[in-house]
Amino acid sequence: MKINPVYKKELKIGVRTIKTALIILGYNGLLALFGLFAFYATFEYGSRYGGTINYTAVLELYAIIAAVEFGLVLFTVPALTAGSISGEREKQTLDILLTTKLSPMQIILGKLASSISIMILLALSSLPILSLVFSIGGVTFVDMLEFMALIIITAIYVGSIGIFFSCLFKKTTVATVSTYGALLFLVLGTFFILTAIVILKNMNAANLVNQSDYLYQSPKAGYWVLIYLINPAVTCFAVIEGQIGTGSRFVQFLRKFGTSSQWIENNWFFISVAVQGVLSLIFIYFSSRLLNPLKEKRGRRKGRKMGHGRMNKK
Repeated sequence: MKINPVYKKELKIGVRTIKTALIILGYNGLLALFGLFAFYATFEYGSRYGGTINYTAVLELYAIIAAVEFGLVLFTVPALTAGSISGEREKQTLDILLTTKLSPMQIILGKLASSISIMILLALSSLPILSLVFSIGGVTFVDMLEFMALIIITAIYVGSIGIFFSCLFKKTTVATVSTYGALLFLVLGTFFILTAIVILKNMNAANLVNQSDYLYQSPKAGYWVLIYLINPAVTCFAVIEGQIGTGSRFVQFLRKFGTSSQWIENNWFFISVAVQGVLSLIFIYFSSRLLNPLKEKRGRRKGRKMGHGRMNKK
């Protein structure tokens, strides 16, 4: 089986450093802290001070642990990928890497695969913590697999953005800040965009009402709500709400901002995964174009040819 050399090298280097062990320890430590606290608040505190135990609260326990793990993924992946190419450039090893037989696309995929492998390792190592909910019930093994698939897909999506900025900027600091900024736009920026659209439509409708005596219903953003398909946090919200049986809250959340068909609402996870997958491919493609050293040489050759052509005309 042929393995990408960059992927193989990154894995060997990664597992031999204490950084990987500390990341796994910190990731699962925070997750266990939130999980055990939620477990205590749900059962021990309820039985001691409330006199009763609400066993349906185990679903809320699962939602809390899953949301914290997803948040840790969003926080960890940019740090792992934003310095993958810019770090090689700062160490002055990128030119050596480009002189090998590997294509820019193979280099990009190797770097991305190594980062995703770490996230898969973190996700698998967190299974014992997520399995706390199996002690009571309410969440199936299929739900667990669906959530693991969400973690991997989100890691690829966010990782491709980090790789893109790592190829675009020469400094790791700038690439990291840009990656977190783009992620902040995806998570919070889409929410503010829809909110701004609703506010502007309300202002426009209020002006029309002032000019007439008719009442109006509060307008919404319409199909602009589909911009949430690129928001990984909304996708996670849809998955968790569907698993714990409160999917109606997700539908109410969407209809609060705009309108969408029932088919899109029922298949939000698969549609958003497809959209985010396409965006990931686009980011990976442009990353390979930015990393391609021949593109710069072709640009120089075209400039020289144009310069020679002008000289010959003169």
